Amino acid sequence: MKKLFIISSKSGRSYDEKFERELLKYFDKDEIKVTKKAGDTVKFAKDFVKDNGDLLYIRGGDGALSEVAAVLCGSGTALGLIPGGTGNDFSKNFYYKNFKLENIFAYEISPIDLIEVNGKICINVTSLGFDTNVLKYTYQLLKNKKASGKLAYLYGVLKSVMNLENVDLKISCLDEKNEEVNLSGSFLISALCNGSYYGNGFNPAPRGKIDDGILNLILAEKMGPLRIASLFTSYRKGKHLGKSGVREILTRSGKISSDREFLYNIDGEIYSAKKIDYRILEKKLKWIYFKGVKRWK
Repeated sequence: MKKLFIISSKSGRSYDEKFERELLKYFDKDEIKVTKKAGDTVKFAKDFVKDNGDLLYIRGGDGALSEVAAVLCGSGTALGLIPGGTGNDFSKNFYYKNFKLENIFAYEISPIDLIEVNGKICINVTSLGFDTNVLKYTYQLLKNKKASGKLAYLYGVLKSVMNLENVDLKISCLDEKNEEVNLSGSFLISALCNGSYYGNGFNPAPRGKIDDGILNLILAEKMGPLRIASLFTSYRKGKHLGKSGVREILTRSGKISSDREFLYNIDGEIYSAKKIDYRILEKKLKWIYFKGVKRWK
């Protein structure tokens, strides 16, 4: 059985020699790849799939996980995650507290869903509006190396509140019963969720499941700073559904559009468009469930 372990390390800054030494108890040296530059993660994954690899493990954050998921989509290669980034939001769909490296080959494999968004693959969440603006301001500060990750994110939140942007949208989609839903309005947040968590621990889709063939579209209507403050805590804890101005649509496919270009992000990667076409890709990724690592749902 062919196996590969990718250690995602941005420019080698977060490289953990101690972890690799521990890993060598279970993998041969040529079965371990450490990223050194942008593009390495995708290259390693593509080469492994081309070689008909069986098990690909990655230690990294949501960005690296998303890149690998896109490569493995529809392939025979299974993916296992060892959280190692900053946000690790997708890993919050599971209970990793009891995970031990010695159990890395004690697992079950079961397929999970992915999302196709404007021709790109999303494993976790695609969103637009307030949360994408938070990312935009956070990335700007991090690029200038003026703050740590948490401080930069706090700056992004405050900057977004001070520069509120609600997006006028038209939404046309098929719900879980394949019935058409059409609506329009001005929205602060629009989050299309496969997983339940994003934004460093926020829980927009508490009822979301990664293998149910359904996406959870969370919409928060236009609101000002005071209402945002009241929504903030409940949105983080997943207690916002049913509150005034918040709506959840269970959907399989659809289109979100606007008369003007807007920013949106796929698993944290920012893009711009006037339209988002999306659809669920049911059970397109073989997922490795480790012994002791259970799904929350």
